[in-house]
Amino acid sequence: MNPLSQMPRFPAGSHECHRTLARKIQVLVWSIGLALLNPCAPAADRPAPAVGAGPRLKPHAGPTRNDIDATTLDGKVLCGYQGWFNTPGDGSGFGFTHWGQGLERSGGGRFTVDMWPDLTEYDPQDLREVPGLKMPDGSPARLYSAYRRGPVLLHARWMRQYGIDGVFLSRFISETTDPRRARHVNQVLANVREGCHREGRVWAMMLDLSGSDGKAETVMRDWRFLCDQVKVREDSRYLHHQGKPVVLLWGLGFKDRSWSPEQGAELVNFFKHDPKYGGVYLIGGIDPRWRTLGGGSRPEPAWTAVYRSFDAISPWNAGRYRDDASMDRIRREVWEPDLAALKGSGIGYMPTAFPGFSWDNLRQKPPGTTMIARRKGDFYWRQFAIFRELGIRTVFVGMFDEVDEGTAIYKVAHDTPVGRYFVTYEGLPADWYLKLTGAATRMIRGEIPRTDKPPAVLPGAVE
Repeated sequence: MNPLSQMPRFPAGSHECHRTLARKIQVLVWSIGLALLNPCAPAADRPAPAVGAGPRLKPHAGPTRNDIDATTLDGKVLCGYQGWFNTPGDGSGFGFTHWGQGLERSGGGRFTVDMWPDLTEYDPQDLREVPGLKMPDGSPARLYSAYRRGPVLLHARWMRQYGIDGVFLSRFISETTDPRRARHVNQVLANVREGCHREGRVWAMMLDLSGSDGKAETVMRDWRFLCDQVKVREDSRYLHHQGKPVVLLWGLGFKDRSWSPEQGAELVNFFKHDPKYGGVYLIGGIDPRWRTLGGGSRPEPAWTAVYRSFDAISPWNAGRYRDDASMDRIRREVWEPDLAALKGSGIGYMPTAFPGFSWDNLRQKPPGTTMIARRKGDFYWRQFAIFRELGIRTVFVGMFDEVDEGTAIYKVAHDTPVGRYFVTYEGLPADWYLKLTGAATRMIRGEIPRTDKPPAVLPGAVE
């Protein structure tokens, strides 16, 4: 797809997908990080030799609450959750994965994230110092790892405190084939599930095909693992709709992916009709131009049947507009015609809202080169206002924690490490976008009136 088609750095007609390109860069980061590992590191910090379900992937048996209804997608705003961050000493053996390259060396390396998380509420035991890097007050700069449960449980608590329904947990299929990375993603899954139980949120799997081997069997094998060993379908906090477990399958039909319509149809048929592992409510995360087979969608006519075989469609809007004019164009050319075409078909619709964008550090660009301005929340809120006007009842937020591409809505710091460039929330409180997302959820559900601008006063966190 062409996610940043309004940005001059991409030539006209380009179909480069920022998720795929970022993924390739991040795979390189992992490789470099692994090569730099200290072979004398403690055993607890070395990668596991093999993958297994592990004790924490057994069905949840701890504290739970059911604040959010897990039986329906209706009236939900759900955030994508990456959880792909590591730090040295977290037990994974990956160093500062996804934060940057070579950060283990004092004063060396570079960041691949464009935002710095606000770490005020994190347990110091879950943080690791970045060698040679200081904050403006002279204290060491620290980062968190989602491999440790503390940060993920904190994020789940924020979701409850600010009225966010839950998450689609990103699970890159390419990682599940590598025992070292599979250990990480399985641990993050256990952390997310525990957090949703403790805070009464809902969760569902977002199976991402970015960087995968293009084999349907690889995806099927992982879903069997999730059903047989993780027991996701039986989890009381796992999201269902129309009595079926929800799965968001992201990445079919994009021009920059090798999947064929036949392979896509094979996957859809498996998730919907397999005698043992089927019966899924399957959402397709696809290009916004799916209906016309234009834009970043592959042009083969056979894709139309694949797209229309999903139970719901989730157009990936992130980066497709950068201002009011381009947003209105997407409304006229995509959202409104999509809804008209799907009316009466029984196929649901879950568009993406995103708060802004930036990946200068990831792409090694001058500061501000790749930015889609947040406009202090006006850009983000306007998408929800349009969705509410169009009668849309389910929205995907991209993303909760993706500081890599500057789309995060969780708490981001205003004070950032000395001598390094990071995007901030323009002087707004660290929890501003958590508040906005909670208020937008209420607007989507019709609990507060629709407004073109964010409310003047936003409710604070609920303890």
